[in-house]
Amino acid sequence: MPVEKAKETSETESLHKICAQMIGAMTDAVILIEPQGTITRTNQATLSLLAFDEDEIIGHPIHKILSVSKDRQAPREEGGVQVDIVNDVLASIEAYLFPKHGKAIPISMRSSSVRDDDGEVTGIVLVARDLRPTMKLLAEAAMGEAERRKREELQHAYDELKQLQEQLIQSEKMASLGQMAAGVAHEINNPLSGIMVYLHMIMDDIRKGQLDRDQALKFLGESQDELKRCSRIIKSLLDFSRQSHPRLTPVEIGSVLEETFEILAHKAKLQDVEVAWHIEKGLPPVQADPDQMKQVFLNLMLNAIQAMPRGGRLSIRAARSANSVRVDIADTGCGIAAQNISKLFTPFFTTKEKGEGVGLGLAMAYGIVKHHGGDILVSSSPGEGTTFSVVLGCSGESPGAGAGGAG
Repeated sequence: MPVEKAKETSETESLHKICAQMIGAMTDAVILIEPQGTITRTNQATLSLLAFDEDEIIGHPIHKILSVSKDRQAPREEGGVQVDIVNDVLASIEAYLFPKHGKAIPISMRSSSVRDDDGEVTGIVLVARDLRPTMKLLAEAAMGEAERRKREELQHAYDELKQLQEQLIQSEKMASLGQMAAGVAHEINNPLSGIMVYLHMIMDDIRKGQLDRDQALKFLGESQDELKRCSRIIKSLLDFSRQSHPRLTPVEIGSVLEETFEILAHKAKLQDVEVAWHIEKGLPPVQADPDQMKQVFLNLMLNAIQAMPRGGRLSIRAARSANSVRVDIADTGCGIAAQNISKLFTPFFTTKEKGEGVGLGLAMAYGIVKHHGGDILVSSSPGEGTTFSVVLGCSGESPGAGAGGAG
């Protein structure tokens, strides 16, 4: 019997040792307490988590380090914790552990009662896991999700604004086309009338048997020139009206100005507007989208002509300035009030009559020029006229600071 007793004792000690090793190896905090709530054993994970020495915990009541309240600031009540644990009320809950220093630590806690053969509780095992890493990951995930949603919302808002901007710019362009419609019709009608006259003369000579080959070739050649003129005007209108993405290439600014004015030539003539050209010879090309620059210059020229309903002088100048090319569109019209100068490039600001535009022409011009890395300037004197200046970098260069202001 003594041998069996010794063997049983040895096995028990061995089992206790294995259990102690297992508890010591666990990364979760393990706390053993008596039914009365006194801490009897803990593992290294608990000591590391709470920064206590073992003798500061063992033999002390559990409420010293544990609170089952959902409020981490709530006072720790004596007696309540262990009673709930013994009654298996706290089988699996979220609670707080209180370290030696610092804030309470949120934990996920599981408890298990140890009972003797009679079913009496002889101890309780508490296993606690620090929730801070999980909470941090969840917070980061939530923040990441919030950021993702915010980015999506911002992108959606940006796409809508961009689409609206494109629609409004298109509306402004259509309004400008409406203003030019009569002049454009006249510009196309004139060459078509000339072609009809030439063809009528050739047909008449054929009927009379008097067709002169050289004269017919002359008439056909002149008709071809007039058709080319019509084609240029229609192409300019199509270029102006279509929605396109920027296509930067080396551009001869003088040619762009001439092609743009061709659309407005008749309107200027009808309003008795004299046009003065001053294009410096040998200008270097600028890096620009020709269609977009036509939109800019057409808007500035149209504004200038509209500012002179009883006639005046439109000056179109282009000259090199430092490493840039500067274009001045100047009129001798009514000028712009000083208080309106700062508002000119603001979307929807307009001094025109209703139906003559939605106030996006200059804002559109400003945006295009800035997108090209250039600058657009204005100077005006009421009763004397207005000058808009567009400064663009030469091909391969950026606009220089020496371009100066509009004058």
